[in-house]
Amino acid sequence: MRFRILIPVFVVVLAAVAGSAVSAPAGPREQSATTLSATADAHVTASARRRNFGRARTLLVRGRPAARAYVRFDLRGVSGTVTRATLRIYARSRSARGFSVRTTGSGWSERRITFANAPRPGATVAASGAVRRPGWQSIDVTRAVQAGSTASFALATGRSSLRLASREAGAKRPQLVVEEAPPETLLAAGDIADCTSAGDEQTAALLDQLPGTVAALGDLAYENGSSQEFAGCYAPSWGRAYTRTRPAPGNHEYQTPGAAGYFGYWGSGAGDPAKGYYGYDLGAWHVVSLNSNCAFIGGCGAGSAQETWLRADLTAHSARCTLAYWHHPRFSGGIVGSDPMLLPIWQALYAKNADLVLTAHAHNYQRFAPMTAAGNLDRKRGIRELVVGTGGKSHHAAGPAANLEISNDTTYGVLKLTLRATGYDWQFVPVAGGTFTDSGSTACH
Repeated sequence: MRFRILIPVFVVVLAAVAGSAVSAPAGPREQSATTLSATADAHVTASARRRNFGRARTLLVRGRPAARAYVRFDLRGVSGTVTRATLRIYARSRSARGFSVRTTGSGWSERRITFANAPRPGATVAASGAVRRPGWQSIDVTRAVQAGSTASFALATGRSSLRLASREAGAKRPQLVVEEAPPETLLAAGDIADCTSAGDEQTAALLDQLPGTVAALGDLAYENGSSQEFAGCYAPSWGRAYTRTRPAPGNHEYQTPGAAGYFGYWGSGAGDPAKGYYGYDLGAWHVVSLNSNCAFIGGCGAGSAQETWLRADLTAHSARCTLAYWHHPRFSGGIVGSDPMLLPIWQALYAKNADLVLTAHAHNYQRFAPMTAAGNLDRKRGIRELVVGTGGKSHHAAGPAANLEISNDTTYGVLKLTLRATGYDWQFVPVAGGTFTDSGSTACH
């Protein structure tokens, strides 16, 4: 057991700055580019309404009689956040007006598509501009491309005529160049720093080696979340990751009136001190850090300030993947049981197809199957909860609970989440000498 001396209040800011000075790097965020070849293409024409041109080496785009080209790309192998997507088409002829690129349904077959059955073009994504000479045309189609999906385009023109190379043309086949940022990493645990325990130093050593954003899930500085305890107990260990930490408050923080030690230590990084909840984006994901100390913020029920804010925030940030975290578990087995006060919060998240909830408070690790707010198994739309109260304070005995898939109450560690554009991977990383681990992968709703 290691004891640390509590230092005076006036050094709290200095402790935070000192912690940030040695914070582990966030890791490289280098962009990568992938060139995808079209998986299907064809053109259709009103002059031959039921004829298929899926094997042609040329894609015809014409005003009258109308002819459109269709091109499709498979992006299921793209897992990062798409930052730019460029459609490259080789023009075999010239056109003063060029062609437009429009969205279209992807359910067409290269060998069966005709003018009579082709999907109608949708909104215009971009236009090529004048094609002054044969050669490659590059068009920015970023807003119509999403990782892990299919991109299908219709190429059309109003008055001109243009011949383009199809995928049967070999090196001149249509291409989609996708630039992507790598997946984001989120590291999470709660119930962390106690000056009489060495557990938080052990988990902080993991953070020193793991790049990524840190989600501190409450009860960060025992016993009372005071300014002295944040400076003397939290700052020397997890404080080393200060600049990359996005915290949530626990019940021990509120043992100091108004959680003043917590909000004083984190400043604006913890949100409004009267609320303690906020949202942010992490790559393709939208993340919300909530305050489960309901009695101190006007409740967590339907229509409460936090629940109302949450619904509005999720509506304003319609990301495909959504994660929320707070301190008290909605579901838990063992000494620390489930908290029904969080049911309206879970309902708000469920209504917006959120994917994942992280909590702590129970000093153990628990992984639940996806559930509704009432605790019913729902593998299609349900939200998975991971209880990660393994930051280093102590251990609580885990116990049985409905839809609990795995638990451990003997190992300190952090949860490492790899947040991809279309899903996430989880891995429980134990401290040095620990043998328990847990891992898996799930697609977003």
